[in-house]
Amino acid sequence: KRLHSQRLGLLAEKLAADPFLKVKKLIDDMITRLLEEANQDADHEGFCDKEMETSKITRNKLSEDIDGLMASVESGKATITMLGNDVARLTSEVSNLDVAMQEATAMRTDEKAKNEATVKDAKEALKALEAATSVLKDFYKRSSTATAFLQVSGDFDVEKDVKMGSEEWDSLATPKAGTVDKGHKEGMQTFGEQYLGQQDEAGGVLAMLEVIASDFATLRADTESSESLSAKQYKDFMAESKKGKATKLKKIELSSADKANAEAKLREDTEDLKFTQDKLLAADRYYEKLAPQCIDKGMTFEERAKARQDEIQSLKEALKILQGEDIPTSA
Repeated sequence: KRLHSQRLGLLAEKLAADPFLKVKKLIDDMITRLLEEANQDADHEGFCDKEMETSKITRNKLSEDIDGLMASVESGKATITMLGNDVARLTSEVSNLDVAMQEATAMRTDEKAKNEATVKDAKEALKALEAATSVLKDFYKRSSTATAFLQVSGDFDVEKDVKMGSEEWDSLATPKAGTVDKGHKEGMQTFGEQYLGQQDEAGGVLAMLEVIASDFATLRADTESSESLSAKQYKDFMAESKKGKATKLKKIELSSADKANAEAKLREDTEDLKFTQDKLLAADRYYEKLAPQCIDKGMTFEERAKARQDEIQSLKEALKILQGEDIPTSA
């Protein structure tokens, strides 16, 4: 009244009428603040639930990806090693085949030359034996029927037994004394002993030549047969070796291509592994920052909400008391 202020006067009258107005105002402010905290806590809890779940899924997925990539990297290394060993082994086998074919060719060339020389010698020997046999057969045949030579016995006296003008006399004038230059004529008188060419031994000589000829013929046949067989074996070996070499070269080509692809895949997997590991590291760091905010080691969200609700209820009851309202009591 002294300040002549209507508003202050009304406030004074109100305070005089309600002495707990300030207390009720404080209680009402506390209830409002607790409700705001509850809303903020609920929002934060929703954020934490979402972020923690997302972080868990992300980290689990990244861990699974890393496990798969590590397995792929190890498998790739093993594949590259295996293919490298295969290429090295096949390359060595191809080299061995080349050496074997070269050696086989050299041996075949040498064997062929020796066989050809043997066959040639056998042919020449057979030809010579055939000629010798023919000559001997002709000789023994002629000597058995012709008097080609005059053999003089030890008691034959030229001065007494040879008459002038006879054929014996004429034969003495030839370069080879004691031979008659004309063959024996049927019914003609012979002088001295007739030379029959050792007819008893003729069969043995000819038989021996036939045995030798048979040996050379057998040698020729065996050599030609052996040459034919060796040539076939060489041809088969070379064909099989060339086929095997072609197969191995194709395998080397395919294995080398597979190895190159595996190496490229290994590089890609290694890069993906490092990138994924970096992502997991970042996710773990985010989780480490998120955990203190979302994991309360004191009270859970439900416990905090209940405690806050109980506090709000108590304040509301106190406010009702101050306002003069009846508070329901339990029986």
